[in-house]
Amino acid sequence: MRIKEFEKRFSGHVPGLQGASAAYSVLVPLIFRRGEVYLLFEVRADTLGRQPGEVCFPGGRMEPGETPVQCALRETEEELSIPSDSVRPIAELDFLYHQSGALIHPILGEIKEKDLHKLRCSEAEVKETFLVPFSFFQQTEPLLYAYDLEPRVPADFPYELVGFEKSYPWRAGRMDVPIYRWESHAIWGLTGRVCMHLTRQMAETPAAPCRHVTHPIAPLYRADAKLLILGSFPSVKSRQGMFFYHHPQNRFWKVLAEVFGERPPETVEEKRALLLDHQIALWDVIQSCDITGSSDSSIKNVVPNDLRPILDAAEIRQICANGATAGRLYKKYIEPELGCSCVVLPSTSPANASFSLEKLVEIWGGVLRQTL
Repeated sequence: MRIKEFEKRFSGHVPGLQGASAAYSVLVPLIFRRGEVYLLFEVRADTLGRQPGEVCFPGGRMEPGETPVQCALRETEEELSIPSDSVRPIAELDFLYHQSGALIHPILGEIKEKDLHKLRCSEAEVKETFLVPFSFFQQTEPLLYAYDLEPRVPADFPYELVGFEKSYPWRAGRMDVPIYRWESHAIWGLTGRVCMHLTRQMAETPAAPCRHVTHPIAPLYRADAKLLILGSFPSVKSRQGMFFYHHPQNRFWKVLAEVFGERPPETVEEKRALLLDHQIALWDVIQSCDITGSSDSSIKNVVPNDLRPILDAAEIRQICANGATAGRLYKKYIEPELGCSCVVLPSTSPANASFSLEKLVEIWGGVLRQTL
């Protein structure tokens, strides 16, 4: 064998992923209507043998000699009757590898609103379709779960041939499972991962600049307050709603209601009453900062809040931070000035999916009942 044989074999070779047993392609369809960008989803037919009733993008297995774009367009036409010339491919997004051995190529493309009238669901494959504004994904953190991928090494593995003991530290893996809830639909799994990754990539573009933002919400407290809870900085939803933990998926209000045996508050006035009636003060560590959207990881140029007006007016026995970020920022910017530490509680954010509601109630309840 000569070097030229290698050159001949790999002439024009397109790199793939080693170990991938099959390749699939899906179209991630964008539609601009009524001044807003939407994503088009489909629900798999109940009669399908695999994943019936699940939300997905149009797509399927690539045929021999087919490119990911060609496959996505063909599958979209087969499933939704939207012809290929009605789809404008924009970009090949980052591919995904599924542990089953499948390689998935998401293709971002535009379908004109005027062409939606051509949409006809293939009854054998698609139960229904629906649109979701892309702003929903920008404003909503998914519930994020994960499971371990653990190596199961056969008992007769020949460790002596590789020169290691049976205690060899095989590496495990971990798979994220994001879940978005849109009306009656769950957008999750691989489709959820595509949506989450696309949203994060768009947040890195100039369309979502880092801005200097001043905290718009006044602290909530009364003279009889005994416990002060601090977040990091209000999210976009909270800044828009002008009240703390305004995002519907944040579990802050559910946790407090469970701890005190009350009905979860719905209105701002009910939330105020829940805090004040139980002698809790509420505010955030940061007075102003540079931030991109609601991303704590983007925070810089911090100006901390002055907690002395609260501490002077009320007999605060304990300061608690809602989450590690708030705790870290408190320790860096406020603790040196005040000289008192805080108790860091697990975050009530939906992104903190490793803590169930029950576990949050248990930990928060222990600290709150001890203080109050």
